[in-house]
Amino acid sequence: MLRLALATLRTRWVSFLGAFVALVLGSGVIATMALTMAATLGTPFPGPQRFADAPVVVLPHDGVRFAGDDPGEEHVLDRPAGVSPDLVAKIAATGRAVADRTFPVGMPGGPSDQVGHPWSAAGLTPYRLVAGRAPQGAGEVVVGGGAKASVGRTVPVTTLDGVSRATIVGVTGKVWFEHAVFFSDGEAARISPRVDAVAAYGPAGRVRDAVGKAAQVLTGDERGRADPDTSGGRDGLLNAQGMAGTATAIVVSVAIFLVVVTFAFVVDQRRRELALLRTVGATPDQVRKLVLAEAALVGVAASVTGCVLGTLAVPALADWMAGQGVAPEWFSIGVNPVALVIAFLLGLASAVAGAAAVSLRAGRVRPTEALREAAVDRGGMTVVRWLLGLALLAGGVATSWVITTRYPIYAGNLRKYAAVPLLLVGGFALFAPVVMGPITRLATRPMARLGAGAMVVRENLLGARRRTAATVTPVVVAIGLSASVLSAQASADDARVAEARQQTRAQYVVVPTGIGELNRRTADAVRAVPGIDVATMTPTRAYLSTPQGRFVDTLSLDAVEPAAMASMERLRLDGGSVTGLGDDFLVLNRRLARSDDLDVGSRMRVTLPDGGTAAVRIAAVTKDGIGGDTGFLSAAHAAGGLPSRIEVRARPGTDPAAVVKGLRDATRGQPAAVVPVSALKGAVDAQQRQHRSAAYSILAIALVYSCVAIANVLMMAAAGRRREIAALHMAGATRVQTLRFIAAESLMVVLIGLVLSAAAAAAVLAGQWAALDTLVGGTDLHVPWQAIIEITGLCAAIAVAAAVLPAWQALRGRVVELAGLRD
Repeated sequence: MLRLALATLRTRWVSFLGAFVALVLGSGVIATMALTMAATLGTPFPGPQRFADAPVVVLPHDGVRFAGDDPGEEHVLDRPAGVSPDLVAKIAATGRAVADRTFPVGMPGGPSDQVGHPWSAAGLTPYRLVAGRAPQGAGEVVVGGGAKASVGRTVPVTTLDGVSRATIVGVTGKVWFEHAVFFSDGEAARISPRVDAVAAYGPAGRVRDAVGKAAQVLTGDERGRADPDTSGGRDGLLNAQGMAGTATAIVVSVAIFLVVVTFAFVVDQRRRELALLRTVGATPDQVRKLVLAEAALVGVAASVTGCVLGTLAVPALADWMAGQGVAPEWFSIGVNPVALVIAFLLGLASAVAGAAAVSLRAGRVRPTEALREAAVDRGGMTVVRWLLGLALLAGGVATSWVITTRYPIYAGNLRKYAAVPLLLVGGFALFAPVVMGPITRLATRPMARLGAGAMVVRENLLGARRRTAATVTPVVVAIGLSASVLSAQASADDARVAEARQQTRAQYVVVPTGIGELNRRTADAVRAVPGIDVATMTPTRAYLSTPQGRFVDTLSLDAVEPAAMASMERLRLDGGSVTGLGDDFLVLNRRLARSDDLDVGSRMRVTLPDGGTAAVRIAAVTKDGIGGDTGFLSAAHAAGGLPSRIEVRARPGTDPAAVVKGLRDATRGQPAAVVPVSALKGAVDAQQRQHRSAAYSILAIALVYSCVAIANVLMMAAAGRRREIAALHMAGATRVQTLRFIAAESLMVVLIGLVLSAAAAAAVLAGQWAALDTLVGGTDLHVPWQAIIEITGLCAAIAVAAAVLPAWQALRGRVVELAGLRD
């Protein structure tokens, strides 16, 4: 049987070319994703980075212990107090000492996480100049990893001190762990007086004696605790794992699904050939074994080729992930044998599965079918297709129901909601043969008065249901998955905007520009504007414990004035009240309160970012929102933090125009902007840009593969339509009319796919809306019609071109040759 399969592949290689191409691309995509996933499981970057050239590093104490913690476990503070001037002097007495300061910086075109340092600290890494010179005055900077051509340019530089202009006098080489901007030592000290670390070059023993218990003294690998990313990039790898996991699930599912459909179509196209084998004595079991052997041989060759292509593609993907901030900048994707074996096996399995899905039907081909001149196929829905389609739809509905009833917050995270569109789109795609009859008849009815063309199109589609279904499937995947993912992401973003608007009574919001925080000068100037109420939101992380000191949870909170909780915030309360609050209040959301077994009135203790503690009482519990676990505490416990936004409302009788002018005057020259609450969407978009970029890139891979599959299936089908085209030609249809019929068929296929895609997307969005509505009441669904129309047009253009071009090429020959009546 293997010898016969090899002979078939050698002599009928054109029949298997489409399946080979589909599997090569599918295996290539699977290999790329598998290698990426394997790379994200790698080890972090070794050794200290930021202070690699400093023998001893002195850090302020940044850890806190709680009763009941595991031995050795410490919770790291967000904003520990700096190294005091007296301690810096003691360290300097032991030998050379370099004080390091770190503060946020923003430059045009630069990344959002730029930080500033004094130039004397550049040698601690070490950073080395690749162009220009060191900064010497207040108006000069050196950019880490900058372009050599930028030396000499004067640019605006944003710091917590405001916006000033500085000349780029030098650039250094690039490092993976931060994007640094270096100032002169005096300018850095003026911008950020606090000393965040000290590099000591004296004997380690003398440094320890000088420091005593006032700070941490780090040597060797312990210096990594002073790095910007103390995990050595492990945290960035976790983000990359999440992206790679979602990408792998979506893209691999699409690839396997379309490969299975393509191989099943290849077997269906060979019914006459298989019937001839039955005529010369082949048993049904032998036919089935032949089909599986052919699929296995094609699968082996194509999977190996796909793995090679996938290996060649991963460097570009690694560069994109690092460039988008999805992975750390040192991230690379190597050749992993285990990942390639998995990709090879998945590709081979999808080919065999596609053949196995129709092998039983292939074995039942009757010998008399070899004599058929008309290949009419009125079926299309096999038992396997029914069962698989129902299973996918049931799985999608069940997953959507569980998310809606138990984990509605997942509906706002595409990574966690991705299974729903995958299952529902796949299920609806498999039911194409069921709906194509009614849709085709309904769509062609208005064209009946135009002549026999509508009937020809209709009967061609209905007389070859399996061919039509094989073409519709990638169309549904392309349009349905695109519509579902784009709409789900847009709806989640809109829900975040709606929640932000619902939670405040403010009319305006002051937000930072260039850097992620507002400085105190801006906050004080805004509060001084007459005729307004303000709520200053300072994000902070606090550790929650019992009054006896037993650790309970880690909280992400907004510190805000107690009076503003009632006058400015409009929270959806599940219990308690936010009126008449003192500085001891704490507000948590319902999910967090239940998970920690807390209730309104519970007395707790919070440990603040600087290590201080405060006794608090849970004053209220809010309903869960799309933003996750959030809460509020008094601005008195902001612990030196800086605001991320200031909400503003004009008091009754105050002229709104005067308020806006006052706010703009207060923020002039500062890294801040005044925006109306109605424009909050921009801030939410900025926060979600990285996640949205990753989601769209994943979708783009699946969309490209689906479009290739559309063209591939139609070009495969063209090889088996030569007699059909000849029959139309001999019946009197001109070449132009024949091409029009084929183009109309292709458009009808896209229409059928569009209807199924709309049904799938509607089911996906219905479940998402039900979940989001429990979190953000009154939220609306957002359907990006323009993008969906463009993707539908792309599918239609590809379908028409892939069907018409082979037919046009065939019609250039003589009719008798086209019909196969002459050798």
